Amino acid sequence: MSISGPAYRKVPGGGLSWKGHGGLWLAEDHLLEVTSVVVLENYRRFFFQDARAFIVRRTNVRFIWAWVLGGVAAVFALIAGGAWWLGAINAKEDWHVALYFPAVLFGLGAVALFVLLIINLALGPSCRCHLLTSTGWQALSAPTRLGRAQRAQEQIVSVVQAVQGPPPAGEGATP
Repeated sequence: MSISGPAYRKVPGGGLSWKGHGGLWLAEDHLLEVTSVVVLENYRRFFFQDARAFIVRRTNVRFIWAWVLGGVAAVFALIAGGAWWLGAINAKEDWHVALYFPAVLFGLGAVALFVLLIINLALGPSCRCHLLTSTGWQALSAPTRLGRAQRAQEQIVSVVQAVQGPPPAGEGATP
């Protein structure tokens, strides 16, 4: 006799955080958060009966990473350009070829950082998701981008409302 576990459905969006790569999975009676770092996985289970609210809060992480990536890429580009320029103006010297090696390395680093900058900006605004349970607010590791988080919020809230039923009169109702 085999006992099968719950069937899980992936919630849209994942995310990278300081805890690692995160993802959310829906079962019939709970939400499962899976956070993984290389070979280690951490699981947290939130039962729908305990859920009180699911909020999505916009953050400035996207802009912070944009400034960091753009700034370091600009410095790398300046170093690459300066090394190339020094090599070009000292073309009559025997050692001028040695300046092209750091110029190419820093140039490739600048290109890689600019590509990461473009990817970061293309992914859209960053956010942080929180789930209010009977034990308090729980910060979730995923999703970390606003569009995917809003889709996840709609999906999770609809499942929670289906499990809990409509809110009692006076709670959550706007006059």
